[in-house]
Amino acid sequence: MSHVEGSITINAPALAIQEALNDVEHANKWATHLEKVWDVKGRGAGCSYKWRYSQKGIGFNGETKILESTPGRFIMTTTGGIPSTWTWTMLPLPRGGTELRLSIEYSVPGSIFGKIADRIVIERQNQRDLKDGLSGLKTLLEK
Repeated sequence: MSHVEGSITINAPALAIQEALNDVEHANKWATHLEKVWDVKGRGAGCSYKWRYSQKGIGFNGETKILESTPGRFIMTTTGGIPSTWTWTMLPLPRGGTELRLSIEYSVPGSIFGKIADRIVIERQNQRDLKDGLSGLKTLLEK
């Protein structure tokens, strides 16, 4: 399993962040490489949906299931493409705003060549994409 993580301070309450994460139909407004979301079933914990994601010109499809959705934690798992677990933690700050932390555990399918590619290329790209997504969410919520 591979891992990337990051954090950002957002001048918005945790509840607003949770609502944005639950708004999966519009996630492509802040998730930089998310091309399309469809077949959304439910909202919040238990919600599932299908998606298309593109990274470095390579597109792949998958499915997400939201496992937990509270103003403190948001956890989702993905299948297809690159299986992963995303854990968002929202920590209210004493002077207002929220520290948003994101930790992603993922598995690159394939042989030893997939693992080597992960260490050389994919992990660095995933770290950049994570930071871009956090920044995009911050921009959306601080308008």
